[in-house]
Amino acid sequence: MNGLRNLTVRSAGVALGILLTATTLLGAESVRYQGVPRGSSVKIDGTSTVHDWTVEGKLIGGSMIVDGEFPSDLSVSTVPELTSLPTVGVKIPVTSLKSGKSTMDNVMHGAMKHTKHRMIDYKLTKMTPSAAERQSGDPLRYDAEGTLTVAGVTKPIKMPVELVGHGDGGLKISGKAKVKMTDFGIKPPAPKIALGLIKTGDQVDITFEWVTKKRVKK
Repeated sequence: MNGLRNLTVRSAGVALGILLTATTLLGAESVRYQGVPRGSSVKIDGTSTVHDWTVEGKLIGGSMIVDGEFPSDLSVSTVPELTSLPTVGVKIPVTSLKSGKSTMDNVMHGAMKHTKHRMIDYKLTKMTPSAAERQSGDPLRYDAEGTLTVAGVTKPIKMPVELVGHGDGGLKISGKAKVKMTDFGIKPPAPKIALGLIKTGDQVDITFEWVTKKRVKK
């Protein structure tokens, strides 16, 4: 009888544990922050033997999915750890990047092989709180690691990012990074104009502001 009673107690304990786990999972919410058409921007700054140059785009698509609400209290003294890694996927149409000069745009888009690889893609692989000192009201700063795919070539990339609230529960995420064109199999353009004497530098600086809206709860 004692053995039967102990077995019944253990079985009840296991059942209770399963029930509590299921309740926790069912109670957990995922929040989707979706990129919106207006407000976002990406800028690429580079150099050449003639002058510095800039191209800009206004389209940043994709989404960020997090478990529960993303931290939004900017009064905290330290940036909070994330309970789980957000699922982040970002897409930027290559031809949305413009310099204001059609000849330069054609050269740039061709160098990025836009007919075969229409999108620039980014995926997040790691995100940790920044160790930098902060004051109340500062943006939440994280060190992000991910993969960047340009012209069909994928490379790891690290960058600091900042998050602030935007609109009705949305987020604005900004960041910057330095990359080399040759890392992605892109030969720095040397246009045939001016006898081919114009050559662009390999390294470019990328800065962005990605505006998102809280769209879906599960």
